[in-house]
Amino acid sequence: MSALTRLAPLARVGGHFFRARRARAAGGAGVRHAGGGVHIEPQYRQFPQLTRSQVIKAEFFSATMWFWILWRFWHDSDAVLGHFPYPDPSQWTDEELGILPDDED
Repeated sequence: MSALTRLAPLARVGGHFFRARRARAAGGAGVRHAGGGVHIEPQYRQFPQLTRSQVIKAEFFSATMWFWILWRFWHDSDAVLGHFPYPDPSQWTDEELGILPDDED
């Protein structure tokens, strides 16, 4: 019996699916909320007309992105710079740097 109770929600969803399919086949389409054409008309070689909400959302997401990048760099800079102490260049010899001795010309 417990297996049947677990399958009951699937049967209910399946019933809705088949009823909606029959209604569409009979010509009874549901309510469409996306009609009316393009919301913002495209313009050739011009910047798109942005709404105020699009500008605010873009500013919010870009600020959040840069905050996250700088926060992670500040708190976990080893991920970018490496996990080793930075070498002191004044300790390197001329041979290690590939500089020829002064007496050879």
